[in-house]
Amino acid sequence: MAWVWLSIAVLFEVAGTISMKLSEGLSKPGLAVLMGAFYLISFGVMSLALKEIPVSIAYAIWSGAGITILAVVGLFAFQEPMTWLKAGSLLLIILGVAGLRISSPEAKVSNDSTHSIIVYSSSAAPMEVPFHTFAESASIKEESR
Repeated sequence: MAWVWLSIAVLFEVAGTISMKLSEGLSKPGLAVLMGAFYLISFGVMSLALKEIPVSIAYAIWSGAGITILAVVGLFAFQEPMTWLKAGSLLLIILGVAGLRISSPEAKVSNDSTHSIIVYSSSAAPMEVPFHTFAESASIKEESR
C-alpha cells in the first residue's frame, strides 16, 4: 500500500506545481489556494508512504517522478521546449532514481544458501526474513508430500 500512497503523493505534487504555474505568480487566489491544498495532500500522503518506504528512496521517486511528469506536461500543455540536453538530463534523473532503488538494502537479496531478504519494519533494527526461490518452493512442496 505504501507504493500506492507514494504514487498518489506524486500526482498531488504534480497537480500543485501545475496550479502554481497557472496561478501566474500566485495572482489568482483560487489557484493559489488549490496549489496549497494539493501540496498539503501530497505531503500528508507522502508521510503515509514513509511508514514503509525508506525516506531516501521515497523522496527520490517522489521528486524524480514529479520532475519527469512535469517536463512532459510542460512540453505538451505549456509548449516548453525539449532539447537533447533536457531529455538527456531527464534520463539521468530516471537512471539515478532507479539506481538508488536497486542499490537500497531492501532491494538486495543475499546469495547464501538460506536466501534471505532484509525487511525494514517500524522498529529501528532491520530483520532477516527467509526468502525461497520458485525452485526451492517447489522442492519444499514435494518433500512435504
